Amino acid sequence: MKGPPLTQEGSRFWPPYLAREPAALVAWVAASTSIGSLILYLAGAAEFGFLLQALLIPGTLLLLGCLLWARRRSKNELFQRIVSALWAGLLATLLYDVVRVPAVWVGMPVFKAISYFGTVMLNQAAPSVSSEFAGWAYHLSNGIGFGLMYALLIDRPEWWTAVLWGLTLEGLMLLTPYAEVFGYSVSGQFLAITISAHVVYGLTLWAGLRFWFAGAAFGAAKLRRVLMIAGPAAVAVFGIGAIGAGFYSRFATSIPPSPPDYLGAHLYTTWDVLEPDRVASAWVWQRFIDRRARFYFVRPFSRITRGIPFDTPEAKFRRSATRSATENILAEHGLDREPPLARLAHMTHLYEITPWSAGADEDAHRLHAELTKAVGNGTNDHAAKAMRAGFQWLDQWKNSQPQ
Repeated sequence: MKGPPLTQEGSRFWPPYLAREPAALVAWVAASTSIGSLILYLAGAAEFGFLLQALLIPGTLLLLGCLLWARRRSKNELFQRIVSALWAGLLATLLYDVVRVPAVWVGMPVFKAISYFGTVMLNQAAPSVSSEFAGWAYHLSNGIGFGLMYALLIDRPEWWTAVLWGLTLEGLMLLTPYAEVFGYSVSGQFLAITISAHVVYGLTLWAGLRFWFAGAAFGAAKLRRVLMIAGPAAVAVFGIGAIGAGFYSRFATSIPPSPPDYLGAHLYTTWDVLEPDRVASAWVWQRFIDRRARFYFVRPFSRITRGIPFDTPEAKFRRSATRSATENILAEHGLDREPPLARLAHMTHLYEITPWSAGADEDAHRLHAELTKAVGNGTNDHAAKAMRAGFQWLDQWKNSQPQ
């Protein structure tokens, strides 16, 4: 598309728009809160859902405030950059996903990270309709946010800067634990798919901005007719929704369990078979040693790639030949002198180490029966809920014990 450059008079590449309009920095920071939430989650700063509430929601409101402020103050260039980038980012996200659809057709779950966005956000082990909606909405916020950041950063859109922007985003994400956490193998095939998709994202973002302004300078062009911009936007939203629905119907029941909603230093990973000793040892750990402890569950003999192993063969604190896991933890931290906890240690020893004698101890038998009842089957998707039920019973049990 030909026409005068989309910029004011001056240098072609410098200074960036942010340097010319300080108010744009506020909008740029607001646009970055979507991907910022994910980066902080991957860094173990906090739960993903909490970060979205603390950053993305206020960031969205701040961006809306910037848009209204720019309109009222006749900051036409800032207003046009925000509005056009929202539209172009939406279209770029659609094409970014469309490029990857053929990989889904041949059986590759390339969109599983988007499903995991939703399950991590809602702290679910497996995808559901609600988690899919949340995950794809967040994915869309990322795509639009990246478009906004580009339009507020560059002086004028060029095809090569837009492509470079897309590739830079992917390169930076590969420096984080993104691929490991969401279960991608960084192979040649993976890189070919993701690089191609980000090139298409950049080109579509550039083309969308060029089309919006038809060669005029930012802030000088008239707004496009509503139907001309609403039609493609509606197609983009519907198209992304259709891609998400198709992926859910094909892969929802086959992708591995969701990553945990928290990846920080207080995450402990254990097997999802909730035997009474495992529940009791985890309860002791969270109630008396690390009150911020969070537990993530994997199938027995799975390779533990995130969190600190807990009550598994490779863990520091686990069952030994002569002690239950609960006994080992209590003894290591000097807690076995407290009467209720000493009694708990003895009861778990009877059932875990000498089960043939457990029936002779009424309290040990009751502990096993009540914890087994509380946690139910306590496996797979229900492990977290079952663990909480076991903790509640143990809280009540301890409060009923003589001190």
